[in-house]
Parts: sequence; C-alpha cells; structure tokens
Amino acid sequence: MTELQTTRLLLRPARPGDAPCFALGVSDFAVARWLTPLPFPFTLAMANDWLRLAPENGPDKSMFIIDLPGRGLIGCIALTSEIGFWIARPHWGKGYASEAARAVIDWHFATSNQSHISASAHHDNRPSLRVKARLGFEEVGRDMRFSHALQHNVPHVLTRLTRERWMEREHKQCA
Repeated sequence: MTELQTTRLLLRPARPGDAPCFALGVSDFAVARWLTPLPFPFTLAMANDWLRLAPENGPDKSMFIIDLPGRGLIGCIALTSEIGFWIARPHWGKGYASEAARAVIDWHFATSNQSHISASAHHDNRPSLRVKARLGFEEVGRDMRFSHALQHNVPHVLTRLTRERWMEREHKQCA
C-alpha cells in the first residue's frame, strides 16, 4: 500500500472509516459543483462503495486520501485517465491541493513510463486552473461535460503536463 508524505500531508489509501468524512466533504455543494463525474447528492452509502472500489495505488491508477495529521481526511486526489482532486471547504486556500498534486505527480513519473498526465476543470474554476498552471499543465483544448451537481453540460478546459516539462520545472526549482 503506497503512502506519500509531504511537508504537511499524508497521502494514503482509503480506509472504510473514511466514508463519513468523504461523504461530508463531497456533499458540500460548494465542493460538489466542481466535481463533474461524481453523483450529487453524494450519500454515505455512495462513499462506502466509492472507497471500497478505489483502485490499488499503482502508477496507472491511484486514489489517495489527503490526510492532514491531527485533523484527518481533508480531501482526495486520484489519477486515472486524468488527475483530479478536491479539498474540503474549511481547508481551501492553504496550498494543500498543490502540495498533494506535486507529490502524486512526482510519484507517478518516478513509477510509470507515461509521457504525460491529463487534467480538466470547469472553465470558471479559477482556483483549480491556477493550481494546474503552477504545476506546469498547459491548455490543450476544451470540451463539454455533464455536471451532476449542476444538472447541465459545463465547458471544461483540458490540460496536459508532460514528463519533460515536469522534470524541467522541478530541476529549475532545485537549482
């Protein structure tokens, strides 16, 4: 079971006991409105199923609970066909999404042969788009996706981070 440690966070596999906090976090409409693929409202039963079916953390598919030591679950970050994350509203604006994403991206490129990571966000989700831009993701297109919380199609910005760009950026930060 892969765990990743950052300066402030523990990224760990899901546990059955995470379901109540997970459900509470993603059932907050302020969070759910940005989570296009998740059903809304999101119930405790859905959280139990979601976490039970979470992929084993491997280089091609992973889901990590974002755990703030002493506070517990504050969000989730997953990497399947795209990287996606959410942070519970009380923890917004503290850099946790960037910190967690940086660790998952480092781990992914160190353990896989994939040349890039894709991501997307609602066109008006400025905080998520800023996180992705700071990490080096570049816009590669736009499309429409159905939002369960909003109950209509939403324009999405499609982004991509190449292994080469990530390594260049990380090398510059270390220099």
